[in-house]
Amino acid sequence: MTEKGFFANGIPYVRFGNGENALLLFSGGPGNDPPSGSMLRMFTSGFKRIAQSYVIHAVTRKFGLPEGYTTRDMSEDYAAMIRAEFDGGPVDVVDVSYGGLIAQHLAADHPDLIRKLVIAMAAYRVGDEGKQLDMRYAELMSQGKTREAPTAMVSILYPGGIKKQLFKFFMWLFGPLISSKPTNPSDLLVEARAECGHNTKNRLAEINVPTLVIAGDNDFYFPEDLYRETAAGIPNARLILYHGVGHMAMGKQFDEDVLEFLSDS
Repeated sequence: MTEKGFFANGIPYVRFGNGENALLLFSGGPGNDPPSGSMLRMFTSGFKRIAQSYVIHAVTRKFGLPEGYTTRDMSEDYAAMIRAEFDGGPVDVVDVSYGGLIAQHLAADHPDLIRKLVIAMAAYRVGDEGKQLDMRYAELMSQGKTREAPTAMVSILYPGGIKKQLFKFFMWLFGPLISSKPTNPSDLLVEARAECGHNTKNRLAEINVPTLVIAGDNDFYFPEDLYRETAAGIPNARLILYHGVGHMAMGKQFDEDVLEFLSDS
């Protein structure tokens, strides 16, 4: 069963799973609308095995972000949420892409709130091409261009060839069904600018919770060297890189590796 709502401090969540323990899933972005419809079904199926062991609370960012809001500001929102909604923690945290940027600040500033941390498909900064693409996506979506925006994202899935052309055509046809107009268009731009300004390289040594960095080594947003630097900078962090895999690194092996890390005492 899937439940959607808002925590007391305004952070949206989608809750699903049948396990005994809670797990916080910091979702990607830019974009703070929780997934719905077909996207929600795809989202929950991507964490199906993990959801057998945990009640997953997938969170985005609160609405109405002020101009200049940073990923560190967003981490303070998460810290307040954990204290108010999860008895002050510590809780297991799995963060995906944009959520992984925020989680690095949270772990550095509030290690008491996190039991174990999985940084999935995120490094201490986003590559330059990834920043440009996300900024473009945010601009298009904030203008309500729900065909052009998802079509621009094809680069992260198919770098070239006939598959890219077919997928671009598919996204042009069905983009409005996949990416609906955002509830708060200005939030997309705030999040994209925060992403462009994010760099936690000098904070990695402050992360003292057990950490797994997990991703593909062919990621459009985060080149392999950024993943290796991130894991090397966090004390005792473990690194798993899937060969030939891009930004969408989730799947059966991902689930198994994450569950093994979380359950290992």
